[in-house]
Amino acid sequence: MTSHPHAFSRYCMHCGQRLTTAIPEGDTKRRMVCLDCGFVHYLNPRPVAGIIPVREDGRLLLVRRTVEPRSGTWVFPGGYMDLGETAEEAAMRETLEEAHLEVADLRLVGVFTRTGPGIVVIVYEGRALGEGAPGHETSEVRWFAPEAIPWDELAFDSTEAALRAWARQRGLDIPEIRAG
Repeated sequence: MTSHPHAFSRYCMHCGQRLTTAIPEGDTKRRMVCLDCGFVHYLNPRPVAGIIPVREDGRLLLVRRTVEPRSGTWVFPGGYMDLGETAEEAAMRETLEEAHLEVADLRLVGVFTRTGPGIVVIVYEGRALGEGAPGHETSEVRWFAPEAIPWDELAFDSTEAALRAWARQRGLDIPEIRAG
């Protein structure tokens, strides 16, 4: 939980007074609370939305990250949702930003969690409308045949889980054990 971006907040976002740890009334867990106004500062998971872009030939697009964590590894385009956008809108925005690629016909692949930082990843498959190019957080885009997915170079455990779910949904035979 300490890797959450707000885990070390010290002051109440409502009244500005110092937060302390306590078990709020009716709760069972210690939380950051404001003893002045009663605000409870919950540390909730952060939603991420992503798309596995697929061409008509069945190849999928992955991007090489240039930002931490896991700079230099492969992932499908995705990122944190912004307030006011749907998961689909966030996934399409991130795909345009990271891969300069528009997609259509989104289909939910699944919802996955990343261990540690409390992240929920909502993953879609989308029909690619173009070839793509590196974006502001990526150094490379590459189209992979499903059997050529670089399993030992994937960015996150949720990346692997989503790609395996995608492959299973398509009836594809993929390796069961991660090479790395």
